[in-house]
Amino acid sequence: MSSSAWKLGVDVGGTFTDCILYNEETGETYRAKTPSTPQDQSIGVLNGIEEIRSKVPNGDTLKFAVLNHGTTIATNAILEGKGARVALLVTEGYKDVLQVRRSRVPGGLAGWIVWPKPEPLADLAMTIEVPGRISTTGEEVYPFDATLLASRLSALKSLPNPPESITVSLINSFANASHEQAARAVLEKEFPGVPVSLSSEVLSEMGEYERTLTTVANAYVKPVVGKYVENLQTKLQGTDLRVLRSDGGLASGAVAKENCASLLYSGPAGGVTGVVAHVAGKTKYKNLLTFDIGGTSTDVCLIENGVPELRRESTIGDLTIRAPSIDVRTVGAGGGSIAQVAEITGALRVGPESAGASPGPACYAQGGKMPTVTDACATLGYLPPALLGGSFKLDLKAAREAIETYVATPMGLSVEEAAEGIVKLAIERMYGSLRSVSVEKGKDMRAFALVAFGGAGGMLACEVANLCQSYPAIVPPSPGVLCAFGDACTSMRYETSTTLLRRLADLSIEEVEKTCIALAANAAEVLEKQGISPSAQSGSWEADLRYRGQGLTLPVPFTVAELKEKGFKVLEERFNESHKTLFTFALELDVEMCNLRAVVTEVLKDVVTRNLEKGTGVPTPESVTQKTSVFYAGKTHTNVPIYERSLLKAGDHVVGPCIITEIDSNTFVDPIHRAEIDEVGNILIWRAENKIVPSAPTATQQSLDPIIVQLIEAALQNTRNEMDVLIQRVAMSPAMREQLDYFPMIAAGEGKHSGKMVCGQFGSFIPGFLRIWDEPIKEGDVFLTNDPYSCSFAISHLNDFLVVNPVFLNGKIIAWTANLGHFTDIGSCVPGSMPNCATSIHEDGIQIPLCKLYDGGVPNKAVFDIVERNSRKPTFAKSDLHALVAATKVAARRILEIVERFGLANYEASLDELLSRNKTAIGKLIKSTIPNEPIYFEDYIDDDGHGLGPWKVACTMSKRADKDGAEVVCFDFNGTDPQSERSINLALSHEMLKMFAVFYLLTVFDPTTVVNDGAFDLIDISIPTGTILNPIRPAALSCRTHLLGRLFDVIGGLFGQRQPEFLSAAGFSDSPHFFYAGFDSNGEWFQLYQIGFGGIPARPHGDGPDGHSLWPSMRAVPNEFLESYLPLRVDKYETVVDSGGEGFYRGGNAMRIDYTFLEPGNISIHDDRWLTKPWGVHGGGTGMRSSKILVKYSVDKENPPRIPIGSKEDFVDVEAGDTLEWVTWGGGGWGNPLERDPELVAKEVRRRLIKDTTRYGVVLTPSGEVDVAATEKLRAEMAPAQAEKKKDLFNRGGTIKEILEKCEAETGLRPPKLPSTRKLRGPVAQLPHVRALHARRMEEDKALFSS
Repeated sequence: MSSSAWKLGVDVGGTFTDCILYNEETGETYRAKTPSTPQDQSIGVLNGIEEIRSKVPNGDTLKFAVLNHGTTIATNAILEGKGARVALLVTEGYKDVLQVRRSRVPGGLAGWIVWPKPEPLADLAMTIEVPGRISTTGEEVYPFDATLLASRLSALKSLPNPPESITVSLINSFANASHEQAARAVLEKEFPGVPVSLSSEVLSEMGEYERTLTTVANAYVKPVVGKYVENLQTKLQGTDLRVLRSDGGLASGAVAKENCASLLYSGPAGGVTGVVAHVAGKTKYKNLLTFDIGGTSTDVCLIENGVPELRRESTIGDLTIRAPSIDVRTVGAGGGSIAQVAEITGALRVGPESAGASPGPACYAQGGKMPTVTDACATLGYLPPALLGGSFKLDLKAAREAIETYVATPMGLSVEEAAEGIVKLAIERMYGSLRSVSVEKGKDMRAFALVAFGGAGGMLACEVANLCQSYPAIVPPSPGVLCAFGDACTSMRYETSTTLLRRLADLSIEEVEKTCIALAANAAEVLEKQGISPSAQSGSWEADLRYRGQGLTLPVPFTVAELKEKGFKVLEERFNESHKTLFTFALELDVEMCNLRAVVTEVLKDVVTRNLEKGTGVPTPESVTQKTSVFYAGKTHTNVPIYERSLLKAGDHVVGPCIITEIDSNTFVDPIHRAEIDEVGNILIWRAENKIVPSAPTATQQSLDPIIVQLIEAALQNTRNEMDVLIQRVAMSPAMREQLDYFPMIAAGEGKHSGKMVCGQFGSFIPGFLRIWDEPIKEGDVFLTNDPYSCSFAISHLNDFLVVNPVFLNGKIIAWTANLGHFTDIGSCVPGSMPNCATSIHEDGIQIPLCKLYDGGVPNKAVFDIVERNSRKPTFAKSDLHALVAATKVAARRILEIVERFGLANYEASLDELLSRNKTAIGKLIKSTIPNEPIYFEDYIDDDGHGLGPWKVACTMSKRADKDGAEVVCFDFNGTDPQSERSINLALSHEMLKMFAVFYLLTVFDPTTVVNDGAFDLIDISIPTGTILNPIRPAALSCRTHLLGRLFDVIGGLFGQRQPEFLSAAGFSDSPHFFYAGFDSNGEWFQLYQIGFGGIPARPHGDGPDGHSLWPSMRAVPNEFLESYLPLRVDKYETVVDSGGEGFYRGGNAMRIDYTFLEPGNISIHDDRWLTKPWGVHGGGTGMRSSKILVKYSVDKENPPRIPIGSKEDFVDVEAGDTLEWVTWGGGGWGNPLERDPELVAKEVRRRLIKDTTRYGVVLTPSGEVDVAATEKLRAEMAPAQAEKKKDLFNRGGTIKEILEKCEAETGLRPPKLPSTRKLRGPVAQLPHVRALHARRMEEDKALFSS
């Protein structure tokens, strides 16, 4: 037997290092499991190798051909912040590319209040701007200046801790890398020996943030990975080290050191490759769902025809790295996931917090006190009394005590009931993750077998298989070390790609063929250098395709021979078929290519495995090592056998309940399943014949099981997530696909809570619908409207299309699913359909009254045609409407599945309980946190775009008792200005406002609570008719976004006056809109709709993020994408120094965006806070105002006129070469700026986030260090004035009178006239209370300005 036949696979996990020694000629294997050594992973690896040697005859002399290694070294460096000091070189105007992060704040409404923004991997202080610019087509716009760059690099040289690694990522370098290459030449001269990474080499694809982040991540971990690989290779001596990539292929140590970003999912990839080798490769089961349960999380993946799905991105913490990886989805529910009961709602939660390896589960007796999933399984008897071959005894008493103390007693359950609930809730979360890799991609889970592995996979395999109906459930041999086996059996792999952004119709076969051959040759050369001869290589190609203007791309495989024979038709046909599979439809649009990719892999021998000895079908008595008891589905089973897996033979059958134990894992076969052992040692688990699945007790038979409530809530959350994914895939408009401007919702059906939202974000749209619709509703109906006046303000302007779908069961409406999404264009005189100039709803765009889009399942083609016909972007309109409808229909199907699982009585009772529970929770918060005395607050919209403003929003918050004695919080908007004759009015839904209030309360006290409409009876809204928040038809509504955002400030100002934990400053409480449209030189219509972002307010928990979105989960569209399909260039996209208000916590800085127009057209702008300032609190300063300047380079290139643009303007003509300088506003500050850490101020000066240090009372030396004595003196001098400022809770930067008086001097724009000076006209003028309000406002303004 040749020693070169031995391959060693090693996988390093958080707790254990797993080793497999595999002989590729005989299939012989040896395994070892040793503790991981986080301080130096190589120690654990070498310990594992020594243990393996001790098990092999003559192991001391055995030579290993290779060590294939899965490692978390790169991932840990990022998660623990232990990477290199990375300097970043970016294009001028893009210094904040990592700071801004596409502007997305995760979480729901008000999530920004508690979100801790992570530090970028490359410090802003080490970010250098490179002179020069490349266009999206690869042309040079501005020349590269090596001399100027060299001078700027001196700032890096002067740092006390110079960079250890340097990244260069320039705009559009995917189209032309010459400037990056030139920058590298300068860096090699200025920083000899320091490694340099170019984004065009690491990731030559479009998307400036993703490409930069990926390249920086590569540079960040490169020294760590390099040191580790070199150290381990030295210790291994003659054994070749190969490292597992995220895509399941191997790379030599030398290649791995250079391509570190490809290692971030190395660990999870090993398990999937192990499944491919041992299950897909050695059994008839080729379609598999993999299920890997570890200590802190569960990883799932889909394998089809023996090939795992790949994706182009990997998420590590809050960062999304664009590198090819096996499509492994992770959910924070594993063996160590902690179970706890939420104090405010009494709801059971499992994960994502984990006990980890230390202290671990309570039953491990290592100091863990909180109950975990492992403790629950041990308590139920799913685990044997001792693990690791009997050497690790479990402390079952500690497990029971933990569950009793923290779950059973608070929920009024027995210990066993609580333990079952913990397990079921964890499984529900895992089930949702499995659906995400299968059902959401159009795959039927029943057509796949389930493969369970990892230390805890076999423990829950039966339950998961039963939920998924994926049989058999397969548990491979040594499932706890399967990742290591996958490492040992996989092959070398390398891929190269390039962006080729062209329509297929504009490409030639010859050009694509030439590019394919070049890419493959490049990849083949890399493999050859790693010792893989050309004869042992296999190549393939992929093209990333999309419809013209679409953001999503789909990978399409092909061969060069097919391309030469059939042309691009083969690509189009496969793309359309793939699109239909995923989204159910294809479009008659041009298909364009985005990226070309070549993949070259090593050709390996088939994996050889040793067949088990054939058994009789009945396990031998010796295989039963002991017996135990198991609690399952409310019943205790005794004399449950525990089988030693190594003593089971091929063909042996066992019936549940039983446990099959081995040294690294345990498989629990429950009472409704049976198992058999196949010839290669897999456990195949099937549903047992004539065994009935235990059904949940119905709510009518006994009190509602609280665990069922949690399972249904989790299932509804999974359904909502599926709606999100579908919309993002199907929608074509950047508004929905990129900016995520849509809001799915699930509501209760007929009953006492009819129409109340149980899962969603903006409150229910259904009550408004039900108040209007008085015709019969039947199964198959789908309703549509975009008219706020026809649905009681369930939506607030015509761009928002509302789709409503009743869910029927046996003739009864059991739920409502609905979706609201922003449409890019729905007519009107202004492209984008959000005219500032509108004076009535008739000018806003097309109005579709509440109607049936589907009547009994039959589509109303006329309505579909009307929507498309009245849009300047009909393709966007068609696909976006299809997305909204499809998401509601998918949700309807999922709800019926939930009812089938749990029963209608349980489902409806659970919804009632979820709603009642939230009502109780909010009731507690109203009682304990909202004062008894009335609280008043007011804020303003600056103007209406036509010379009137500021417009007052006034609100008084008070409390009263309802008829049952419960405390009700009341919001009375009496004093708010009468409605505008222009389009700034907001048709405010009471449900939406109530949801804002609920989100604020729960975000502070229990952000894990799933928000619903249950507490709405405890919130009373009063908005006078005919005011800007309750306009009467036909008032225009298209510019309502400013009032919508301002309500955030108003609610925060009300809650925060007596509760400092609520009080954030004011800030980016709006979403300014920008439009650019016209015909290009080819006669094609172009149209941009973009939401801008700015400074988030300072919060009680920290600084406001810079340049981020206050709205939930919205994100910026990549500028490179904009430049690729619009005639413009984004020359600046950066934060504005000192624009955030000073404070102990400073406000987030504003954004400056410079749009250079390449074709004539016209622009429209929606903006605010150009007059009033975002207020600070607790002594914090105000945020900077917004501004817009149009620089007319088309008139004079040397001395262009600079024209101030108002905050709300339409039809501003621009010519080719003109530039719009758009500056959003900053967030207000929180707390005394004189108490801010001076060292932090100095750091932010180096980061160019702060310039004027005197705002914080800080003095720096010429070298940038804090001058302690001068700072103390300055702060003492400033203290009296600061103390005076702090007397007022809110700092608005002056009264309205003072602000208006200084307006022109400070802004360059004339002040608006007060709304009280106008004469009311139209229907609103006929309302007596509005006339009285108008007169009152006139008197108030007179008094203000006469003072």
